[in-house]
Amino acid sequence: MTIESLNLWHKRARPTPTEESFNVQLGCHLEEVVEMLGTLWIKPNHDEAYNAKVWLSMVADNLKSGRYEAIINDRKELLDSLADQVVTAVGVAHCANMNIVVACEEVNKSNWSKFDSNGMPVFDSNGKVDKPPSYKPPNLDGMY
Repeated sequence: MTIESLNLWHKRARPTPTEESFNVQLGCHLEEVVEMLGTLWIKPNHDEAYNAKVWLSMVADNLKSGRYEAIINDRKELLDSLADQVVTAVGVAHCANMNIVVACEEVNKSNWSKFDSNGMPVFDSNGKVDKPPSYKPPNLDGMY
């Protein structure tokens, strides 16, 4: 699995990206950060982490629904930040003794199962790729 294979999935899902699809995808990205925060207990002040999670969740939901709109202020810095997030995510998994390479392969395979029998993505009402009956969740057993 390569970054290119992940990129291909997104190119298939949104062949012609729009500002709306950018906002939905940004909301999905933040939703994953919220999911990660929900797996952690932050010491010494868990309340601050909880408040950050609640706020990020609200921003993610509003981006996905179109109530919020994010405007890119600095394309170069955004790209640098996104690349750094990929690198640091791999580092977090490594430091937690998790098999991120195989996990990404499983998640990528699972994401492709969100496409219908014609190889086309199925979307929900907010423009997020949905999980049709053919969806198969990733099997992450033994990787964590």
